[in-house]
Amino acid sequence: MSPSDWNWLLAIAGTVGSVAGVVFSWMAWRQAKGAKKAAEEAAKTVRIRETADEFLRLAADAKDLLAAVQAREKDRAIEAANNLGHLLMTARYHRASYLPEDFSRDLCVKNLRKVSTWIVSEGFPENPPEMAKLLKSCHQIHESFCGISGSVQRRTEEVER
Repeated sequence: MSPSDWNWLLAIAGTVGSVAGVVFSWMAWRQAKGAKKAAEEAAKTVRIRETADEFLRLAADAKDLLAAVQAREKDRAIEAANNLGHLLMTARYHRASYLPEDFSRDLCVKNLRKVSTWIVSEGFPENPPEMAKLLKSCHQIHESFCGISGSVQRRTEEVER
């Protein structure tokens, strides 16, 4: 082979190599773009699950409040209501974008304040209808947190599909 044939062959090989490099770079870019999207979806799913778990823990704390009210343990009930109120305030701002639209945080906060104020100022009512109202508020708090946790968990399942 003459030197000009070699030059021609090397030029073709260089061109093919350059085109192959561009094709492989484009393929790598596409893969990276897909990986980024998958990572963002995974992060969103994790945050939704964490929200469901957080509200499940709040539901357990609300159950402790209910148990303290049923047992008429004033100090334990006050502490449980205060802790639950603090955790709810933190969770509702920290997890706001993952909560269901119909989440009635105002109702939860209102019921928590009502229970806490009632226990602190009046103690446990001796009147059965009044005690029933107090227990109803405690039940509503617990049911709200259970409902939120279930709703958020359902969103997690929808995202995974």
